Amino acid sequence: MAEWLRQEVIKIMNNILIFGGTTEGRELAEFCNKNKIYATVSTATEYGAEILSELEYINVICGKLDDLQISEYISENNINLVIDATHPYAVEVTENIKKACCKTDAKYIRLIREKSEIYGKTVNSISEAVDYLNKCDKNALIATGIKNLSEYKNVKNYKERLAVRVINADDALNLGFEKVISGDGHFSVEDNINHIRKYDSQILVTKESGKNGGYPEKADACRICNTEMITVKRPAETGYSLDEVKSILLKKIYIIGTGMEGFKTLTKEASDCINNSDVLIGAERMLKPFENLEKVCFKSYITDDIYDFIVKSDYKKTAVLMSGDCGFYSGTEKLLKKLSDFDTEIISGISSPVYFCSKIKKSWQNVKFISLHGKEDNIIRNVISNEYCFFLLGGNIPAERFCKILCEWNMQDIKIYIGENLGYEDEKIYSGNPCDFSECEFGRLSVLITENPHYEKTKRSGIPDNEFIREKVPMTKSEIRSAVISKLEINSDSICWDIGCGTGSVSVEMALQCTDGKVYSIDKNPDAVNLTELNSKKFMCDNIKIIHGDIMDFIENLETPDKVFIGGSSGKISEILEVVYRKNPFADVIITAVSLETVNQSLKAFEAFGFLAETVQIAVTKTRKIGSHTMLSAENPVFIIKGVKN
Repeated sequence: MAEWLRQEVIKIMNNILIFGGTTEGRELAEFCNKNKIYATVSTATEYGAEILSELEYINVICGKLDDLQISEYISENNINLVIDATHPYAVEVTENIKKACCKTDAKYIRLIREKSEIYGKTVNSISEAVDYLNKCDKNALIATGIKNLSEYKNVKNYKERLAVRVINADDALNLGFEKVISGDGHFSVEDNINHIRKYDSQILVTKESGKNGGYPEKADACRICNTEMITVKRPAETGYSLDEVKSILLKKIYIIGTGMEGFKTLTKEASDCINNSDVLIGAERMLKPFENLEKVCFKSYITDDIYDFIVKSDYKKTAVLMSGDCGFYSGTEKLLKKLSDFDTEIISGISSPVYFCSKIKKSWQNVKFISLHGKEDNIIRNVISNEYCFFLLGGNIPAERFCKILCEWNMQDIKIYIGENLGYEDEKIYSGNPCDFSECEFGRLSVLITENPHYEKTKRSGIPDNEFIREKVPMTKSEIRSAVISKLEINSDSICWDIGCGTGSVSVEMALQCTDGKVYSIDKNPDAVNLTELNSKKFMCDNIKIIHGDIMDFIENLETPDKVFIGGSSGKISEILEVVYRKNPFADVIITAVSLETVNQSLKAFEAFGFLAETVQIAVTKTRKIGSHTMLSAENPVFIIKGVKN
């Protein structure tokens, strides 16, 4: 191909820019060329450009670029992927590349040089190495490159004591160094031994340059010569290995929803992708329907194992098989994060709720979806709050246990539908009331839908006091409770603490708000614990966990809170806040107080943790009939104190 035509083709097809000048950059360029992947490689030196000039699919640009010049090149050449394969110590260059990618929205990938086992002493910078050399009179061989070489002029008697090794001898001579070794940077163990002995060096200073930077050869030479080795540690960074970057460039990964059983409910698009893939990955149940294709299969549903297989294998087209649809309680979300820089495509499938709803002739547009994989709470609160709920069963909650729970909470009249082995030959669908199935046994692959025509249509707040079961235990009154719940701004999945729960009135109202969350109700009074239990049952709140005892005995082991109400602290407000804000610095905390002493203690405690105390006093006055007259009856004023970040 004529050179001018080759350049035009590269300009049209190339959207990959590699910043090289390293062994990894050269190897990546050669990999792209071998696999006919058009790419541009940027090198800072003519030497780096020269060794790549003969590669047919590689366009080389030479010279140092700042972030503005990089941005211009990316924009003008429609670059959408930038691979930073520069030296681990080229921190400024890497920052410029990142800035340019951020400005132009080009994807940035950092290629990390493989590390070697460290030998000898380590320092954090060249200046630390200089300080170390100034504490002795030993000769040293400096093998950290030309950049920052001038810092070594601060070593006492540097001209006599230091031998420096660089690519271009003139660069070091111009800085005033007299003992100079030049070469292309690739030195054997024997070369290193000769250089150490030539200048009688008792110390060798190098960077943590890894295998490709000749670090093992330097370490071996120091061992043989009994020479001390000082390593300047590389800057901490994250990225991909060379093999991982090669995989990202070469491989296409399809994540495919296979429907119910991989046959009848498999879409044509999914079928075509599976047939055209080089390898199939998935759990044994996912792979079984495709045994007749005689393709290479890797059995696993574990994200890290799948990732490692993809990176290490040579297959260009990979199909990862997921049950149902990739977007419904699937391992796809976690896998996509792991494969974020790979070329991935999701092929949707028919999910279990879509399939099941069609079988029972119900619309699924208003269904609440809940997975019980690894969970056991919030069944009742969800059923009571929604007309239809779809439950993905599993773990400790099979269908029969689910039905028993409904019966235990007096929800026998709820209609349920159970789907067993959906899509398979032994598929079964049942409908009835919970008690009809509480003693049955169902298969592990079961789903369940509840139908509750009398579901709660509103989330109540400020429930009248007389609706709660009460004895002689203190209770936060309706008007105060309503203000507290409003100020806490509880989300549907919030984790709440009610400290000093009393009758459980605040716990109940918290639980009504956080249908998918949980409320921890703590009180050291056994009567209060009993009342909270009774009221949680009355208001159908299975998302309340009740704890009897002193809060400080349990607080460290409680789930991290989002919302905290302190109605009774036994004088331990500061101790409670210390743990709350350590667990979650952004937790919303409200304290109620009827005495000035508690108000003062609360204000000081919030201030000590850097919070402003937003304080409101509510004085409730109610009417009552005395004979033919309507009289006013005042209740004790209550202070509501909320911590607001200063």
